[in-house]
Amino acid sequence: MNKEEAKKIFGENLKKLRVARGFSQDELAKMVGYTNRSSINKIEIGRSGIPSDKVNELARVLGVSPLDLFQETETIPDNKVISEISVLYERLSPNGQEELKKFAEYLIAREENK
Repeated sequence: MNKEEAKKIFGENLKKLRVARGFSQDELAKMVGYTNRSSINKIEIGRSGIPSDKVNELARVLGVSPLDLFQETETIPDNKVISEISVLYERLSPNGQEELKKFAEYLIAREENK
């Protein structure tokens, strides 16, 4: 994959995730430290590259790994599922939240080793 293809894939994934999460370009821009939506728009249409710190910040805000933003995939995590998990997480005690994180890490490791 060359640089232009990577920018295109990243932009398409960014837009899909942003829309799935219900964020406007302006909202997402402000959440990751841009002053206006034009930076997000340029990234989504593949006209602009993105610094690694912004890749990490966008991934965090959108609830995916940075690598997910560069992968060619049709699978975008469902916003409803993420919301349900978030509500359950918030209902847990700090100890329960830590246990849930560890269990999620265990599941991820198990999936990666298949």
